[in-house]
Parts: sequence; C-alpha cells; structure tokens
Amino acid sequence: SAPAEAHQGQVNYPMGAEEVEIIGTVFGIAWDANDNATAVIIATEDGEEIAVSNSGKGTDLLKLEEKNVKASGFIALDEQGMKTITVNKYMLQD
Repeated sequence: SAPAEAHQGQVNYPMGAEEVEIIGTVFGIAWDANDNATAVIIATEDGEEIAVSNSGKGTDLLKLEEKNVKASGFIALDEQGMKTITVNKYMLQD
C-alpha cells in the first residue's frame, strides 16, 4: 500500500482502508434555498445507502441527482455509524 505521505491533506482513514468502487444512483438528501443539493447519498444496487463526503470529487455529485454513477474512493463510518465515501473519481453510467 502507498506510504502515509501520499495521503497528506486527506482525512485519516482507519488502518487497512482500501479504495473501493461502488455503483449506484445519486439522491439528494439536503438542499439549499434554491433547491441545489447540499448533501447526497449513493444508493447502491444492493440497497445500501452511502453518504457522499462534500470533499474532493464528491462535490461534483451534488449536481448529479438521480444519475447512475460508478464512484471510487474510501469509505469510513461517521459519528452516527453511517457509511460515508470520500470520492476520488467517478464515471456516469448509462
């Protein structure tokens, strides 16, 4: 695995965190006064809902509500035990 220095400026992931790839549909869960999504989740094909961190490429997904995406990144649990993905890259799926 990459040396720790490679992750400067990123969240500290639990030991053994591996980049994962998830495929699913982006859904907004919070919006601003102008109906722009401010928080989204990815609902995977097996029914899991994973929150998208508003960092890195995750901010791009705010504009992709109801689109199917393949996203790669690291998953961590937040304080509420919700899985949250920090997206490093994504592709729109047909």
